[in-house]
Amino acid sequence: MASILTVALLVSLTFFSLWYWASKRIEQIISRQFNEQQLMLARKIADNIEGYFDLLENELTSYADLYKVESDTIAHFRAYGALEFKDKQAFGILDMRIFNSQGRLEHSYGQTLKSIPQEAQNLDATYVDWAKAPEHRGMVFLTKTFLHTDPSGQQRLAMALMTPLYRMSSLFPEQNKTFAGILKIIFDPTFVSQMATKDVKSGQTGYAWVIDQHGTFLAHYEQEFVGQDSIKVRQKRNTKLSFDRLEYIQVNHILKGEEGTDWYESGWHREKIGKIKKLLAYTPVRFDKGMVRGIIQVEDSPHNLWAVGVAAPFEEVYGLVESLQVQVGTMAGFIFVLIVGMSGLLISASYNWNESLTREVELKTDALRQSHERLLRSERFAAVGEATAYVRHEIKNPLMIIGGFARQLDRNPHLPGSARQKLKIITDEVQRLENFLGDLRDFTQPACPVKQEADLNKIVREVQFMMQEAAEEKQIQLRTSLDDSVPSGQFDPNQMKQVLINLIKNAMEAMETEGSITVSTRRQGDQICIEVADTGKGIEPELMPEIFNPFFTTKKTGTGLGLAVINKIVEDHHGTVSVQSTQGKGTTFSILLPCQ
Repeated sequence: MASILTVALLVSLTFFSLWYWASKRIEQIISRQFNEQQLMLARKIADNIEGYFDLLENELTSYADLYKVESDTIAHFRAYGALEFKDKQAFGILDMRIFNSQGRLEHSYGQTLKSIPQEAQNLDATYVDWAKAPEHRGMVFLTKTFLHTDPSGQQRLAMALMTPLYRMSSLFPEQNKTFAGILKIIFDPTFVSQMATKDVKSGQTGYAWVIDQHGTFLAHYEQEFVGQDSIKVRQKRNTKLSFDRLEYIQVNHILKGEEGTDWYESGWHREKIGKIKKLLAYTPVRFDKGMVRGIIQVEDSPHNLWAVGVAAPFEEVYGLVESLQVQVGTMAGFIFVLIVGMSGLLISASYNWNESLTREVELKTDALRQSHERLLRSERFAAVGEATAYVRHEIKNPLMIIGGFARQLDRNPHLPGSARQKLKIITDEVQRLENFLGDLRDFTQPACPVKQEADLNKIVREVQFMMQEAAEEKQIQLRTSLDDSVPSGQFDPNQMKQVLINLIKNAMEAMETEGSITVSTRRQGDQICIEVADTGKGIEPELMPEIFNPFFTTKKTGTGLGLAVINKIVEDHHGTVSVQSTQGKGTTFSILLPCQ
């Protein structure tokens, strides 16, 4: 009996030791993999923020280039600037200001001169000296975050981009380059930070935050934290908890521009209160990594950087492991008491534990994979946005110069008729290209949906009325099959019309002539389903994975933006779009939208 107890004890201790080692090893692996996924999320957020700065740099240099051409018609330049400022206010621009060559404020688009404090009406001499330097012509200067006084007199965090202004003669542009002043754009850094972190979720409840070079929150799940010191505001929330570890990470790694993973302890997470251990991944935001390199100079470059952090509770990652540890430990105790008989139960429990853990890991991995795929799609749109912004930057200014000179020549009363006809062709083509650049801007800067209570069946009927004549010209029957039980919902009617019109046009082009298109609606649980089915030639199977990618098209004259825009609009309405196609029989696009 003693030998049996000894053997049982040895077996139990051996199993317990192996189980404990394996559990800890699994915890380490899962935690490390989870933190790597969080680091990927942080990098994507940083890329989106850097893309926003690329956009501002391109806009600023475009205005400066226009100033050269329009220097003798300042009123036209200011009118153009007013329109651009009104358009860009939705993107976090607080003010656009023009200073003369001595750094004195001449014009402000966002505030009256009287409402601007005297100290803000004169640029710092350091900035003026930088702008006057000939080697900085065509470059952009980015300041650190500072406090900006808005028209109401309140102060808020802001940053500024500046570029020199030069006057240039239209007759001898290379012989007359005169420094004329500085153009300054003031923008809200919390706007881009909160947009980039909006709806980002790590695991089940993890979230992202952004801090500036001073450690001030620019974005956080807790909105009252924004604009506050990231360590002090946490300590104020929970005075009993020490944030020394997080402060050490922030001071010695994050604010030094390093990238990495770690953990820290917090006193809460979302609505949950208590001492909570969190996994943390962080990466810097660099302001000189954009597409147009070499034109930006950053104030206090070694320290003027932001950081993105993504944090999630530790217990979400290996909570199941801890629960199973307790269960298996209890079983090991029973094995010690019941000797050999409980050994079988322990082995069985261990097997079930491994199976449960495997399933849980697979579920978490699948959730992370889906999140990663959504981020990759967002990355494609961000990359396309950067590319089109660069194209607009390179084309817009020469196009304005060509159009401007053509209109000047057209005003010559002694111009022969044949020359005037050619000039008209030039101005018409310039206008067409300007419209195309506008379409590119609308794609890269899509409007947010203006949701309101809307009846989708009514929208379908209106679109059918609009497209009926075009369908009849191609001998195509345009039909509807509408479910009267479909409820109203919160949608943007104009964007929904755009989605249906684009799908119907694509279907008509796929059929060329004759055939039928059916637009149907139905309720599907707590969702509304809209289907656009045609009897066209269908889509080749190898092309199906690519059809929603921007600029992918099989048409000779297509831009490849239609389905990409449709997909973006549907996603903005928290819906999904899918497609089924059979070659020679037709294609069906299905859109699922939430009822509420």
